Amino acid sequence: MKKVFTPKLVMMLLMTVAIFLQANFSFAQEENDNDPRTWKYFRINARTSDDSIFLKLQEELLIDPILESYALTVNILDPNPISQTVVIGDETSPDALRYSWSQLSKRVQDGLINWTGSNKENLNKKKLNYGSVFLDAIKKIRIKELIAPPQKKREIVNTTAYINPYLQAFGGEPLGIPIKRGFGFSFYLGTPYTGPLETDKIGANFHLLGAKVGVSTRIKEFVLKHQAGATQSESEGTFGKYNNVFTPKLGLEASYVVPFGNFFEVGYYTVLDSGDYDPPLLIRVEGDTTFMPNNVVSSGSFFNWEFRYPFRTFGSTRAKFYVARYLGETHIGFIGREMRLAGSVFDVRINATLAGTRNFQLLIETMIADIAEGFGQTAFAFGPSIRLTKSPSGSFGVVTAMLNMRLKIGDFYDEK
Repeated sequence: MKKVFTPKLVMMLLMTVAIFLQANFSFAQEENDNDPRTWKYFRINARTSDDSIFLKLQEELLIDPILESYALTVNILDPNPISQTVVIGDETSPDALRYSWSQLSKRVQDGLINWTGSNKENLNKKKLNYGSVFLDAIKKIRIKELIAPPQKKREIVNTTAYINPYLQAFGGEPLGIPIKRGFGFSFYLGTPYTGPLETDKIGANFHLLGAKVGVSTRIKEFVLKHQAGATQSESEGTFGKYNNVFTPKLGLEASYVVPFGNFFEVGYYTVLDSGDYDPPLLIRVEGDTTFMPNNVVSSGSFFNWEFRYPFRTFGSTRAKFYVARYLGETHIGFIGREMRLAGSVFDVRINATLAGTRNFQLLIETMIADIAEGFGQTAFAFGPSIRLTKSPSGSFGVVTAMLNMRLKIGDFYDEK
């Protein structure tokens, strides 16, 4: 009798079954919320600086101009390749760019599936419980992204440390624009340690090989009210009218970032012209004859310094811890730009001004950046800025609560 199943035929059948099972395994396996490599419907807040696949993806999809930051949504829930999609932008927007998953090379597909950064968010429906509101964001934190070295060399070199594409409406680090590497200019509205309605100081600096020389002046309207011209009702209010910094009509500032890294800067500030004296509005301490303090810089000179440690946290583009002495006051704080967590892109700034000339003050600022598409995803951000300090009644409370905003002008210096 002739054999129906030969060894060769059996082997071919086994190979066919194995190939079929392998092709469908990735769609049959159960997703694990704790393993991003198993997700089939996810969103990534991508940056080209994160990995080459985010640049390669745009090249393969013929996206022009190339986006530095963009939102990417992948949906491969359906095992049918025709139904698998890639969306650039807001998936719910009719203006979003939509492509087939098959338009991407296997290298890019594998790179997206195996991406495990904190900027990857699972969009597949899952069962929620009472602890989800507290634990979901924490589960998305990746230990390796909690604290990491700076991504760009310019942040750790003293001659290029001033380069900064972010311009903030009130306070924060100066906007630093290079002409060529260690030679450039910077501009600022407020000091690096102040918030909205806290100071009238503005200025510009010239930078050369780690050294900085600049001049400052004032815009009186940047603080809420001076004593001159204040009405009775304005004199009685306390919002934003104490614990402020008042600067002269013209000041000279110089500093130098010591070589061998961007970790210590020493500087000097002196008053050139105090201008017409326009004292701050005096707010009386309740039950006392004294007034709430301000830092009025009208004469003299100051030795300034800042010790800082640049790093990355939650995928930030720029972050640092610092301890500083500026205009006779001591500051301790943290600033982080374009941090990414739980599908959001945001900035955080925290500054503690120690008691001295003014009362102890805590500045807390959070600005949301993920509010537009394409280049606008990180081009601007805004959010609340709150100052907490001792009030006229003696309690610890809010002196100002305002919106602050920052713009990302562009990445001026390509290290490549």
